[in-house]
Amino acid sequence: MKKIITASMALLSVVVLAACSGKTTSDSSAKNSSSVGQTSSSETSSTASSSKTENNEVVLITDEEIDNAKTVGDVKKVFGKLVDNYKKHAVEIGEKIPESGKEAYNAQVEPALKSMETVRESFNESLSSIGSDDTVVPEQTRTLFVQQLKTGRDTMKKALEAAYKAIAPYTSGQ
Repeated sequence: MKKIITASMALLSVVVLAACSGKTTSDSSAKNSSSVGQTSSSETSSTASSSKTENNEVVLITDEEIDNAKTVGDVKKVFGKLVDNYKKHAVEIGEKIPESGKEAYNAQVEPALKSMETVRESFNESLSSIGSDDTVVPEQTRTLFVQQLKTGRDTMKKALEAAYKAIAPYTSGQ
């Protein structure tokens, strides 16, 4: 039971990060619309977003997908894909938890997953203030988005891997 709570807490911590990351990016969009000639720093980490955790491959979104998001529509799609893939793994983890722990897991994770949908909607609304889906995101704003999304993705990936490891003793016989 303790491991189930640990798994769900790891997943919940990501929702908080996603909410903060989405809000920071969208709040910064308006501020960064005017370009001030900023030189973009090179990415310190260009890690792929996949690794094996037991038999579960955790793939959320790749660096390439993030880097290729240039328009408002692209940014919405890549953020949406991150949310969707995270939710898919969280549901999969919940399905692997023994019956005795499902209620506790679901009680903690379901509100968090709903919160992620709220974050997605808010994020998309904020992005729409830049322009239509065909509008190219200003480079300064896009650079901030890329950095935050990669950090958020890596944190989410680690939380999922920790959750998979936490439930591994329950799934090893399957």
